[in-house]
Parts: sequence; structure tokens; C-alpha cells
Amino acid sequence: RQAAGHECILLAACGANELLPQSPELLADVFSSCLTTPIKIALRWFCTRSLLKNEGLSADLIDRIPGRQTDRKTPLGELNWIFTAVTDTIAWNMLPRPLFQRLFRQDLLVASLFRNFLLAERIMRANHCTPISI
Repeated sequence: RQAAGHECILLAACGANELLPQSPELLADVFSSCLTTPIKIALRWFCTRSLLKNEGLSADLIDRIPGRQTDRKTPLGELNWIFTAVTDTIAWNMLPRPLFQRLFRQDLLVASLFRNFLLAERIMRANHCTPISI
């Protein structure tokens, strides 16, 4: 939809007739966490579903992963680089080329937001919600 000559993007956590998930295993606002801190929420979600969940892999350990997301020479930076590569590959295979170029190659902020939205889609669908993008 266009408003006053500007393009708008709308991302929603679920459909109008759906309820947001409420679970002690999940953060209070899973959708926003996916968009703002994708590496941490992806690892937390993995921990709740993994065979390793009883082997010392905890939220506290995830919060202590050293480094910066922007520095690939650190563990957190390497995880971010892998996340980017995987989500870009998923988008490349799912979207028509012109849409992929527009969402993932023209603007770094939009690309990051849509990478994180792909994660939100996966986690929210696993919790019976259908995220929406317009």
C-alpha cells in the first residue's frame, strides 16, 4: 500500500482471529524478539526443542555468548553471519527474483528486518500463529 507517495511495510505477529502464544518457555513478546534479537531468540527456541536442553544449554549461556554481531571474528558475529547466509538462501529460493532484490539487496535495514521476519514466521507458526507481511 502507498501513502502519500511512500512505500509502507506492515509486519504483524498473527492474523486477526489468532491469539499470541503464551508459554513459560517463550519470551513475553516472541515476535518483537525475533525482529530485534534474532540470534538469541533462535538459540533459545532451539534449546527448548533440542535433545541438548538437559545438557547445560541454557538461556544464561546464550546471553553470555561473547562478541559483537558485526564482528565475524567473534562467536556471536559468526552466528550472525551464518543466520544471514541461511535466511538469504531461504528467501532466494522462496521469492520471485525482483522481490528478493527489492527486499534483500536494496536497503540493509529492510533486508535485516525481513531476515528476522523469516525467523519469526518459523517460530510463530510452530506456536499456531500466522505472521503477516503486507
